Amino acid sequence: MGNVSRKTSDEASPSVHGQCLDFIHRDDRYQLYDEAKDIGRLRTAALYVGNDHSQTLRSRLNWSLHRIRLADGTPLDTVLAFDPQSVTEARLLLAAMWMVEQQRWEEVAEVLRWASHCGRCTLPVNLTAADINKHADKTAYMSLPRVVTQLMVVGRHVDFADSSRLELFRHGHEVRAINDEPDFDLEVDPPLFPDHPYRQHRLQDDPPVRSHIHYWERCGIWRSGGRFTDASVSSCAKRLILDHFDHTHKTYRTWRLLDRYVGGGRLDALLSQSPHTPVAGCSTTFSRQHGRPLRYLVLTKSTHNFVAWIHLGDYANIVEVSVWTTEAPVSGEGGAFKDRFPQTTALARVVLEAVGPHVFDGQQPPQQPQPQPQQQGGDDSDDDDEDGVDESEGDDYGDDDDGDVGGGDDDDDDMDPNDGQEGNGGSDEYSEFLGREGPSEKKTVAWGVGGCIGSADRGEGSTRHRLQQRPVQADQRIVPHQ
Repeated sequence: MGNVSRKTSDEASPSVHGQCLDFIHRDDRYQLYDEAKDIGRLRTAALYVGNDHSQTLRSRLNWSLHRIRLADGTPLDTVLAFDPQSVTEARLLLAAMWMVEQQRWEEVAEVLRWASHCGRCTLPVNLTAADINKHADKTAYMSLPRVVTQLMVVGRHVDFADSSRLELFRHGHEVRAINDEPDFDLEVDPPLFPDHPYRQHRLQDDPPVRSHIHYWERCGIWRSGGRFTDASVSSCAKRLILDHFDHTHKTYRTWRLLDRYVGGGRLDALLSQSPHTPVAGCSTTFSRQHGRPLRYLVLTKSTHNFVAWIHLGDYANIVEVSVWTTEAPVSGEGGAFKDRFPQTTALARVVLEAVGPHVFDGQQPPQQPQPQPQQQGGDDSDDDDEDGVDESEGDDYGDDDDGDVGGGDDDDDDMDPNDGQEGNGGSDEYSEFLGREGPSEKKTVAWGVGGCIGSADRGEGSTRHRLQQRPVQADQRIVPHQ
């Protein structure tokens, strides 16, 4: 039939050989357009098609939210919604349609689901005009990695219930989180050594991020200190949610130091794979580095009435396996963790596979050869690097093992070993019971033979203290912090 020239001001439908064309479509009018960009063709279509422009766009937006599926097959509208009271203008609706139809939301959906599971938001989050206007235009939206810009839109809906939110702020090319202050900046895509796993597995839209942000439970505030390198922006968001949750809820924990290759190498596989690889039996995972690499495996989801996760601390040939839970104990203090928290134990066994018996049942790892005593007259000092200074557990000062380019040192040696997360620079539970930065190499073999085991419960709002190490026992019991 050929092309028909039309002016945007024409009210009547186009005509060919003096006859008007009618459109016959069996679906609703908003389904005339396959993609958001096709909405622009309303300008070249008959104006009567767009008389109810905003209503058509709203219908199309709702339809797209329900049509688009996340990685697990659930519709996007289970996570996101747009406020019908404030998102009414065609400009806002077009922007919302573009964000929904032209962007992937899997990473941010996991963040929001994790926040919802921790009681920090209600799904679907109801995005408003103010959220959309976080970005002045499409150019501003696309000037940062996708997950950063999406979290800038949805982050404020993650409410920590203490006047703080997971809100991201833009200052030129600088991004800040939680507090709009210079010390709360996020260094997106920081320089890392070429062989650093976070660089090797870097995601274009969800790159690594470095920050100094952590929750200080002693004063109940967010603070800047230490240096945390997260595998991705979404990992950083999930880590911050857990940091606040862990320090504001009563949790129970059991932990064990194990050889990396025990149980068929399951721990090595979990720590060696890409930090973005989903793990069967987990609702989400995230990884960060604070002196040593750490990986978190979340065992529960929204259908559970408690929160449980596994914490893997990578210390070369030794892995610290911690299982945390808020499950209500089914028996009093003094019983084995697996008996007091049966649901958590069952979930963790699925993920840990052959490592499970070593964590919950007291199964002993295979015996390793003991180091031979030094010959008489040999050097039995701790000066391993022959620098004239003995190497104690905390003597890693100046060592840069975080993979940072530029020689930055984020080790815990400048911290009070009993500081929990309130010392200068911020410490964590690993440095507390492993001695600053974990066991030294000469202790690794000895600890890897029989392992080390412990368990504790921590009351709401209490401060962490160093756990006392004790030999592995078949009857693993829970001991409170001293």
